[in-house]
Amino acid sequence: MYESWLRCQKQNINPLHNKAAISLSKEQIEEYMQTELHYPILKPMLLQLKNQSIDTGHLITFCNSSGDIVYLDGDVSLMLKAEDMNFVIGSSWAENKAGTNAIGTSLVTGSPMQVFAGEHFCQEVQKWTCSAAPIRDPATQKILGVMNMTGLWRAYHPHSLSAVISAARTVEQELYKQLEQERFRLTEYYSDLLASSAKTPFLILDRGCKVIHASPMLYIEGWIDANDCLAGAPPAPFPLTSRMQWEVEHRRGFWRFELSPYIYGGNPIGAIVYVFPPNVIKPVLNESTLVSLPIEKEVESAMGDIAVKTSVKSDAFYKSLFEDNPSAIICYDLHGNILEVNPAVERLVGYTIEELQNTNIESLILPEYVEKRVDHFAKVRMGKPQEIDIAVRHKNGHTIDVRIHYFPMFDQHEIIGVYGIAKDITKHKQIEEDLKSTKEQLDLYLKNTVDSIVVLDLQFKVIKVNQAFERMFGWTEQEVIGGELPTIPDFLLDEFSRLQREIVNSRHVTSYETVRQRKDGSLLDVSTFMSPLSDTQGNVIAFVAILRDITERKRMEEALKEKEKQLRTLINAMPDSVCFKDGEGRWVEANDCCLRTFQLENIPFQGKRDSELAETAPFFRTALWQCEESDNKVWEQGSTVRLEEIIPQPDGECKVFDVSKVPLFDSDGRRKGIVVISRDITELKRTEELLRKSDKLSVVGQLAAGVAHEIRNPLTSIRGFIQFIKEGNYKEEYFHMILSELDRIQSVVNEFLVLAKPQAINFQPRELTSLLNQVVELLKTEAIMNDVQIEVEFERTFLIVNCEENQLKQVFINILKNAIEAMPNGGEIKIQLQQQQNAVSIRFIDQGDGIDEDRIQKLGEPFYTTKEKGTGLGLMISYKIVQAHRGSMKINSQKNRGTTVEIMLPIE
Repeated sequence: MYESWLRCQKQNINPLHNKAAISLSKEQIEEYMQTELHYPILKPMLLQLKNQSIDTGHLITFCNSSGDIVYLDGDVSLMLKAEDMNFVIGSSWAENKAGTNAIGTSLVTGSPMQVFAGEHFCQEVQKWTCSAAPIRDPATQKILGVMNMTGLWRAYHPHSLSAVISAARTVEQELYKQLEQERFRLTEYYSDLLASSAKTPFLILDRGCKVIHASPMLYIEGWIDANDCLAGAPPAPFPLTSRMQWEVEHRRGFWRFELSPYIYGGNPIGAIVYVFPPNVIKPVLNESTLVSLPIEKEVESAMGDIAVKTSVKSDAFYKSLFEDNPSAIICYDLHGNILEVNPAVERLVGYTIEELQNTNIESLILPEYVEKRVDHFAKVRMGKPQEIDIAVRHKNGHTIDVRIHYFPMFDQHEIIGVYGIAKDITKHKQIEEDLKSTKEQLDLYLKNTVDSIVVLDLQFKVIKVNQAFERMFGWTEQEVIGGELPTIPDFLLDEFSRLQREIVNSRHVTSYETVRQRKDGSLLDVSTFMSPLSDTQGNVIAFVAILRDITERKRMEEALKEKEKQLRTLINAMPDSVCFKDGEGRWVEANDCCLRTFQLENIPFQGKRDSELAETAPFFRTALWQCEESDNKVWEQGSTVRLEEIIPQPDGECKVFDVSKVPLFDSDGRRKGIVVISRDITELKRTEELLRKSDKLSVVGQLAAGVAHEIRNPLTSIRGFIQFIKEGNYKEEYFHMILSELDRIQSVVNEFLVLAKPQAINFQPRELTSLLNQVVELLKTEAIMNDVQIEVEFERTFLIVNCEENQLKQVFINILKNAIEAMPNGGEIKIQLQQQQNAVSIRFIDQGDGIDEDRIQKLGEPFYTTKEKGTGLGLMISYKIVQAHRGSMKINSQKNRGTTVEIMLPIE
């Protein structure tokens, strides 16, 4: 990266202050995706890399050869974060624009590059780690672009660079396959030219300007060097998209070269170069240079020979060459209008020359080929020769398949028209289709798979293997061709012989798993696919075997079985009951504890619902029916539910279980299954009951002390007043004082009775907003009398809590009364209701004088109160009730700023 920084300095780029800029527009990116030959191969690999790294916190990008991002995908939130440093579609990350970074450095060095966050010289990039790998065109060895994985520094993965390199190599392999297919197309064309008995020496160039075939004479004359390059060619890389000519002085004089692009699928994949020795033409130039020469008419003879271009001035010669040519020739202007046709066209389509000249040629072409012909014609007008197979309608009404070669016509370096040479290929069409079908099948088996492929003849001798076979088994193709398949271990020879007989007799595709042997003697597990190959008449001509190495899969299966065994041992050893059910509620798996709970140890439970198992275990019929009903409610709710279930036992005891039910769903929301985990908490419940009794005794002790303290003072006053009356000091107000003190004693006793009275708690689902409205309505009059307004703010209007309604009302009444009494001069009380995940918050906010912080901690203790005549028992009871409802209560207060009481309760 230091070298990258130095390069930036030389270009006056300050990485610490530089920021990537947008270089490409949306339209330019779309054009790149549509026109670049490698992009259709690249995109699936980018998607695959994204899917593989979707949970790793990385963005997947591809930059073109200039460093501009043309593809970016990944987590949306991470993409938004990347926008902070302008890491977006269209931005340029070349070193001379964005400074030091993995993408730019990989472009410069041509090597994979991983740059950690702290290694960047760019401030904006120092939070990110990048792994980049270049992709080269196997034809030209040029870097097509850079594949990149980018993530925040904390998401660093040790194998991210390996993943990018692997993906880039895969793309290059696919590009090489594409290049091989292009070379195959060029080879076919070369074979066609040889078959046409052409006399002019020629050679075939691929897209990288490499010679892949040439006339022997050109090798003898030294025109093809050791690197398979054309000696004397224009400086590389020269374009292969248009016709060109040049001359080179060599040995006996000047040699002339004429290059014609070879277009396939709308793209130039190579070129045909015709070579004219000095004895054929006169030299035009005395030095090796690129020239453009006037091109006279170029026609094709009956055998397809290219007539040597020469300055023949005889009009009769040209007329004979055109009119007497057995191939149909049509000349068009640039608008597609027919200028001239030769008599062979009349023989081909049945129309006279005059009729054709007055006819729109597109009316003769079948409708499904019209658009295709228009597209090809447009490309020819751009200087790109085209070949097209279409169907035309003969004057008599029948259809003819025609192959037309379109060529541009030049005059003084300008295209002035188009001529086409057409041949009737109706008879050969079916043969070509049959050959194409067979060839595509072979291509499918041999080229379009990474699996090992072996082609066997009818005697099961090897006639072809692919490179994957060589890599998988170690034998080269030359070592195995013509012999028996060497991968069959000795102990499986009889099995393979039986398989051969079955395939020959049945002629059906056979798939099986077996063991095969490598050259070094080691064995591997393979999945084998055997298929017969047939010709157009249905005769079997060969057999194809596709083998996939499944050794790793087998190992993983064994490991998975071992893990499953360990997991089952662990689950069975658990003291908890565990049961797995499918989306229909049928039992799939259950551990020993679960089976013992329902006494199902000797009953085949798998595939049965609870209701079906209830028939086989009558004692637990009710419990199993309740389980099925509970499962359905959990699925309807769609989230994990925890509840308590009581299951009677044959010995008369009732066991209490703490049950957790987890529903499982597919991505489309359909039920997938449910997991039920339950624990016997019978003893725990008993212990809790003892603790509650102990707690009550403790509370009674506190209450006794409080009652003694609270009652002693009024009793002392009563005793004093009675003593005064006994001594004859009779006054009417003494009786009022005595009654007041007795009322105070009665109040204390009533509070004590409420606390001490056993409460039968019966929890039921209740709607919380309705319950709160009832309490507000109950205390509304008292609030009005104290000039207090009660305002409710309910976020939701339908919240269900499992509660004892009267006890919860008692809590709300106690808190609301405290709030009213805390505001003797009036004010406002807010009641807020909000849902917080699986709980509900109820807040009571008043505008009273507030409570000192040191006094808040003592609230809830018996007989501790902030009121002049309070006992403290009401708040204590409220705490106990909330705890019994599995909730919590908090009191926040500031002096002179009011008090907030918040109650949290679980919701259903």
